[in-house]
Amino acid sequence: MKTLFSVLIAFGALICFSFDQAIAQNAPSYDQLKEGFRSPPPGARPKVYFWWLNGNVDTVRVKEEIAAMDRGGISGFDIFEIGVRETDDMVAAGPAFLSDESLKSIRVALLEAKKHNMDVGLNLASSWNAGGSWTTPENSAKSIYFSSLDVKGKSGGTVKLPFPEVPAKDTRGRAKAIEFQKNGRPVFYTEVAVVGIPMENGQPVWDPAKFVDLTSKFDTKSDKLTWDLSGDWLVHRYICSNSGEQLKLPSKNSVGPIIDHFDSQATEAHFLYIIGRIQQAMGDDLSKTALKSLYLASYEATGFVWTTTLPQVFKELNGYEINKYLPVLFNEENFSEEVVSKFKKDRQRTLSELMVTNFYKKAKDISNKYGLKINSESGGPGLPLHNVPVEPLKSLGALDLPRGEYWIHHDRFNEQGIDILRMVKEVSAASHIYGRGIVEEEAFTSFKHWQEGPFDMKPSGDRAFAEGMNRVVVHGFSHNPAGYGYPGIVYHAGTHFNDRRVWFSKVRPFNDYLGRISFVLQETDFFADVLYYYGDAIPNYAGHKNSRFMVAPGYDYEITNTEILLQASVKNGKVVLPTGAAFSVLALEDEGEINPQVLQKIDELVRAGARVTGAKPKKISDIPGRTEAMNATLSKLWGAGSQKVLDQQPVTVLETLGLGPDIDYADRTANTLDYIHYNKAGLDFYFVRNTTDQWVSREIGFRQQGKVPEIWDPVSGSVLPVTIYREDGKYIKLPLSLAPYGSAFVTFKQGKSTAKFEQLNSGGLFPPLLDYTANGILVMEDGLFEATKAGQSTPVTNITKHQPISGAWEVFFSQDWGGPERIIFPELISWTESDIEGIKYYSGDAKYKKTFQYDINASSMKNQRVLLDLGDLSKVGEVWLNGVSLGIAWAKPYRFDVTDVLKPADNVLEIEIANTWSNRITGDALTEGKDYTFTNVEITDIFGLNKIKTPWVEVPLIRSGLLGPVQLITVSPIE
Repeated sequence: MKTLFSVLIAFGALICFSFDQAIAQNAPSYDQLKEGFRSPPPGARPKVYFWWLNGNVDTVRVKEEIAAMDRGGISGFDIFEIGVRETDDMVAAGPAFLSDESLKSIRVALLEAKKHNMDVGLNLASSWNAGGSWTTPENSAKSIYFSSLDVKGKSGGTVKLPFPEVPAKDTRGRAKAIEFQKNGRPVFYTEVAVVGIPMENGQPVWDPAKFVDLTSKFDTKSDKLTWDLSGDWLVHRYICSNSGEQLKLPSKNSVGPIIDHFDSQATEAHFLYIIGRIQQAMGDDLSKTALKSLYLASYEATGFVWTTTLPQVFKELNGYEINKYLPVLFNEENFSEEVVSKFKKDRQRTLSELMVTNFYKKAKDISNKYGLKINSESGGPGLPLHNVPVEPLKSLGALDLPRGEYWIHHDRFNEQGIDILRMVKEVSAASHIYGRGIVEEEAFTSFKHWQEGPFDMKPSGDRAFAEGMNRVVVHGFSHNPAGYGYPGIVYHAGTHFNDRRVWFSKVRPFNDYLGRISFVLQETDFFADVLYYYGDAIPNYAGHKNSRFMVAPGYDYEITNTEILLQASVKNGKVVLPTGAAFSVLALEDEGEINPQVLQKIDELVRAGARVTGAKPKKISDIPGRTEAMNATLSKLWGAGSQKVLDQQPVTVLETLGLGPDIDYADRTANTLDYIHYNKAGLDFYFVRNTTDQWVSREIGFRQQGKVPEIWDPVSGSVLPVTIYREDGKYIKLPLSLAPYGSAFVTFKQGKSTAKFEQLNSGGLFPPLLDYTANGILVMEDGLFEATKAGQSTPVTNITKHQPISGAWEVFFSQDWGGPERIIFPELISWTESDIEGIKYYSGDAKYKKTFQYDINASSMKNQRVLLDLGDLSKVGEVWLNGVSLGIAWAKPYRFDVTDVLKPADNVLEIEIANTWSNRITGDALTEGKDYTFTNVEITDIFGLNKIKTPWVEVPLIRSGLLGPVQLITVSPIE
């Protein structure tokens, strides 16, 4: 066994080495990265969940919606049929999932997607977990049941054991998905074990060491047990039968049981049925279609899970029979804490291996055989949200496309302050350490219906990028058959990212933004100083970034599990994973105990020169592979010798090595900025985000030397030179200004210095607000500054001129949505402040129009640039000046360079603003007369009241329109 394990590791290392060599040979060039950043390819652009509610599909509308996705910069979708809540009677039921009629709709979607060069995924059930009406009892989810019989004073003969009760209904009185025979027994069941529990003084003795396994003496045909014990006994008969658990929220005609997620036969039957049905609609060669992946949604089964092979695998993994420990499942409180703890750990480890091997790996093997990839939120969302019996990094690493999720404006923290709805760092770590390359995230899930715009979504998206996300899967795009009105029917959760959105026609720049960041992070490699081993517990969880583990502000870390750590090596004092990723420090989670194989690996790594930190475990885990000799190893590693695990914080070790923060700035400990660092072929990319709603300007030190910095702006796609920077020891330092919730890549490449100055001092703690542009650096503050280079100081006087565009505006609303065709606003106000109900509650597009004058000699600064600044708006604006499109403003600052468009005398400015549906829905609830909106959503969460459901009549109005102040800003680049 040990020899085979060594061979497998060596083979894996060889594969990883070859993989790394291939990647190095095919590393994208600087020009390729820059071009892909400017115009992201489809594989980097966002996808969406394409919700097909209740199986009700209008194929004409499907075609229209796919075309709208394409226009909006969305490159694919996952077809996700799902039911509606019991109280929702607005969405008519369609045909059963994968019925002939259902397949016709899927075929239309796949053919239409191919026309638009879009990739499609298919969720493998109507809702979640995996399963459906085609799932047989043998392949359905299973549980364990037992009956109990007192046997007192009997000696010899036989005892007839009662058949365990298998409830036909759940605790809420609903029928379970269990088929029964005429005799009342379930169609599917298998005998598991018969266990004798001794009785003393009329009470069971709850000690497994005294239990007797009577399984071999039980005749399953007659239900009789051959009895050869004496005394009083409590006899348990255990069977495995169906749990009866059904799909979580299937469409009305698609109800069915979930599969046994721990049985490879059940997995294979499920996949082959679905693939076979799709082949009937699309032909045998699915690789020629738009279908590229199969999706396994969340695993959220409940109750005692069981599978027929569990006893056998349990013994193989843990070295002892499970039978005498079965009573622990139902009577934990009667056993010692030591017995319960060990048994639960061993059972969880068994279930994890069964699920990873028989479900996720099996799913990948079958999918790949048919030219498809598999993606999933495998094993979860798990801890701390759901007690999913699986080791998450291993289960995620078993997939082609690991996927997590995060929510927007709906935080849910546990007692330790960990956001349990945020699974990003864990998923990115799994993708990194298993070399998967893609980190998909179900993104922007929400219960705040139609209240957000793209800029409201940006901070949570940027945070996910800074945790490693590199492919956005927006939750979601609800399909709307014709006749459902606006905003239409939607799944009850999610940012409603469909063509019924007011601002959807202006969404492409936002999707470009998401695609640009994703592209860079897909094509480069994550960098961190510390490798964090999160332990051997099952289930386990990593938490969001800097929660369960943190190095220090300005540092980042990778997460690993037991499987990958056991394959690590040491090179030049660094811990190296099979992917080639190298780390200066390995930090161990304080679990109180340590896996014996991990102990041996730590010893090997320390002897090879690795720097390892962590508290001494209290014991070595009692699992196969543990020997008494390992106690000496444990004492040595946490002893007084030179080759030992360090009793220091990881940051202390890094500082001893001369490794300061990867990024450093004055208020680093306040976490004003967040970042993530990637590199490839001599290029380094730091994605830096402003975590605040205010402008920030900081001199930031990046731990780089001998390179030239650039700014890659994901909003515009511009690649801009940095002309103020300096080398200071191990750092390159430069000033960077970020708008509220702004972000940028600071990129370092080889080349000649482009620095005109080393610093620009304002006399205060922080540098002035500035903007790197293709025309030079624009300082956006008035003042006298000091520019330095080579020890010489140069005074810089900076003046900005502001010309307000004030006074009245013509505003044109749509009468179809209750607004006036034309009205004059004496000044800019939110629509919600209007006394006119048609404006106060207006949702839709409205165009502002104004002619303003610009003096030919308004200013005569050297090389001056004139910027049009819109001030504030809600939610998205599209701008034209003198008939020339300036673009779409969705992120602060809402600003355009109009130097080459502005003309002397009259200038015509047009700004079309799109808001959200929330105000109009509230207006319909408050006012008499015509209802302009229709939706199946009757209540919503609102900002400021987390998790409190509010009817539309009480939902506060959201500021809307062009809010200003609108002005021209004239500024001269510094030289």
